[in-house]
Amino acid sequence: MQTSKAQIEPGSFGYYNDALRYSQLQNFGSARITALGGSGSVLGGDLSATFLNPAGLGFFNRSQFIFTPGLSSVQTDGNSFGLSNKDEANKFSITNLGVAINFGKGDLVPGDFRGGTLGITYNRTNNFKRNVLISGNNNGSSVIDAMLQQADLFFPTQLQGIAQVGYDHYIINPDPNDETFYHSPVLGFPLQTESIRTTGFTDQVNIAYGANYKDKFYFGGGLGITSANYSNSRVFSEDFSNEPLNLFLIDERLDVNGTGINFNLGFIARPVNAVRLGLSYTSPTYYNFDEEGDNIYISDWNNYDVANFVDDNGNRLILEDTVLNRLETATDIFVSNFNLKTPSKINAGFALFFNKNGFITADIEHLNYGNANVSSADFSPSNDNRTIENIYQSVTNIKIGGEYRYEIFRLRLGYAKQGDPYKDNFDDVNLDRSRTTFSGGVGVNMGKYFFDLSVSNTQYDQSFRSYRLADASASPLAIINHNITSTQLTFGLNF
Repeated sequence: MQTSKAQIEPGSFGYYNDALRYSQLQNFGSARITALGGSGSVLGGDLSATFLNPAGLGFFNRSQFIFTPGLSSVQTDGNSFGLSNKDEANKFSITNLGVAINFGKGDLVPGDFRGGTLGITYNRTNNFKRNVLISGNNNGSSVIDAMLQQADLFFPTQLQGIAQVGYDHYIINPDPNDETFYHSPVLGFPLQTESIRTTGFTDQVNIAYGANYKDKFYFGGGLGITSANYSNSRVFSEDFSNEPLNLFLIDERLDVNGTGINFNLGFIARPVNAVRLGLSYTSPTYYNFDEEGDNIYISDWNNYDVANFVDDNGNRLILEDTVLNRLETATDIFVSNFNLKTPSKINAGFALFFNKNGFITADIEHLNYGNANVSSADFSPSNDNRTIENIYQSVTNIKIGGEYRYEIFRLRLGYAKQGDPYKDNFDDVNLDRSRTTFSGGVGVNMGKYFFDLSVSNTQYDQSFRSYRLADASASPLAIINHNITSTQLTFGLNF
């Protein structure tokens, strides 16, 4: 059984988190498609075909415009140290916009090739707005333990990261007789509080064309242009009682922006009017990112005279004379550039129609998150790439939906299951991180105009450790429950 120490390669910078963040997409598209659980790659006649399966554009027999605003509410529950800490974030955005321009042939025009349709769409593919709160008394460890472990066997001039911060703030101090062995005057256990605020999104513009051959076979291809924006503000603090140190605080900021490109190909067969079968392929997305960030560290000492810090024999461990109160240090603003290749995806779709009364549809999608790859001229991401291979796995995502029609009215239900991207026992915790979505919606189709409303609920869990120790079980563990409710309203015009 692997431990998290073995799974996450030493020296990783954390870009393995970026690899998953930009590879795992939410169910998106028109309100009709989201009500169907994100399924519908072979339905055709819906502008979501531009990214699901561009062959579906070949089903259009007229042009169309759609516009979809949406509201997303994300509730989080951070469970740690036996306590539950709830938070919430809401986001209104334009989630879907598109136009289809039909070049089909009329029924009286001869020929096996029946024309095609050009589709251009915009979709919000991820919403990163989250507010997470974790708090509780840690009776097993402190971030000071991580400082001591990372400093062990290194001279002060060789320290890096959190160990360097601990040394600069007098939280850890080298033994005067052996400068590779460190002591701390802080021995108690803290109240730990962590607040994580993230914002951002990924968007995609698709330009695709789908063609119709004999009203039996449909082919399509397209180009996707992506953009990404992500900001993370993390504040971690430890409050001590009856210790020389009152408070230690870490304030981290990170901003990431990037663009990318991909392509997709698709095929749909309609052997009989009631049945549709299809396959589609989406290439890796090739991203280029710029990032910027900095950290602030604060230690609030209780007017502590370092002359009082002695070993068991009464020998001073800090030889200089100083009284500690508030210390604050900050890193330089770091700027870097990196590239990310996300995994490719293969999708198979099926739909069965019941005359004009409705249909059922299903999609099966396969991708391997372990195939993501990071590259950069500014740093070496080799350890992050090994971590990607170590902790991520291939998944099969399932999406099922159905629609019932009565005159101009539509009733829809859907279900989706996105597989757990992590291998077993990641973070030394047995946790199912798959995502489950239930959805539903209604619609009114008046011929020239149509309106669709959808509501979906997605739930999943994540594990999070504020810092990592050699003994993984001593690292503070939080299980974060996510509950996302999204509402979308699509207005459509056929012309």
